[in-house]
Amino acid sequence: MAHHRSTFAEIDLDAFRQNLKNVRAMVGPAIKTMAVVKADAYGHGAVEISHALLQAGADGVGVLTLDEAEELRRAGVKGKILLMAPPPPEDAPSVAKLKLEVVVDSVKLSKALARACSSSVPVHVDVDFGLGRWGVRPKEAPELIRSIRENRRLRLAGVSAHLDYVPGKNAVEAEEKLRIFNRIALRTKRENPEILRHCANSTILTDFPHWKMDMVRVGNLLYGINPTSHALPLKNPWRLQARILSVQEVAKGRSIGYASEYLAPRKMRVASLAIGYSDGLTMEPAERFIGFGKEFRYWGILKGKKAPFVGRCGISHVLI
Repeated sequence: MAHHRSTFAEIDLDAFRQNLKNVRAMVGPAIKTMAVVKADAYGHGAVEISHALLQAGADGVGVLTLDEAEELRRAGVKGKILLMAPPPPEDAPSVAKLKLEVVVDSVKLSKALARACSSSVPVHVDVDFGLGRWGVRPKEAPELIRSIRENRRLRLAGVSAHLDYVPGKNAVEAEEKLRIFNRIALRTKRENPEILRHCANSTILTDFPHWKMDMVRVGNLLYGINPTSHALPLKNPWRLQARILSVQEVAKGRSIGYASEYLAPRKMRVASLAIGYSDGLTMEPAERFIGFGKEFRYWGILKGKKAPFVGRCGISHVLI
């Protein structure tokens, strides 16, 4: 079927490369950087982004599902791929076939991996510090680590965690959890010096840079998203573009859009764009979800100038 709409996202690979360069400058040459490309690289295209970032110096890429990993391998991505969520034990043969590094949180999974692999598979023991999605409890981590060390078909490659940290809410608690995690990881590293300690995502890296450890797993920063209040030299790697379908002169006081919610405060020109919530724009006014105050509005850029959204977003159209 022919595609006639002119709405598209433009992805700037050079911006990704520059953001990676800036992250590597933040962490220093001794610390490894893993580029997180889960969820199709946050919708930017995992294959293209993985190729670009690995060529630019990323030490590996991180995904959440076997399907994501398989897509990358089929597309010729040959670098390190870390499966950051533990798969079901029955998927162990696929982990071996795709030559992945994998997060484990149970003896059952580690034994399934050992049975499926003809050579040692690199595993990272994940420790749960409150997020509750997966991971072994801190007190149980040493026993799982010991069982992996004793299995010749497994290679302990790292100890990891993903904290439940939210900026401005639980910084003191996060600092203590980072200390506890590091004690567990350092104890393991003394016996296995080659393992990687990694707990820092973009938010931890920017708010707790002293806990970058041996490797950082960075997503938001690569995509130009600053998750904290710190000023960071990030480039925006994408633009969403749409065609103007019509332009109308609107008199002061005229109602526009659904439910007559918007009244023109003055005589103005309003353009209709071929883009809507079916393309990912929100249906609701931004201030209902984001605490930026009543004056906050979504906007587009027209000839280099901001043009605020007018009224509610439709399924395929929006007014600016």
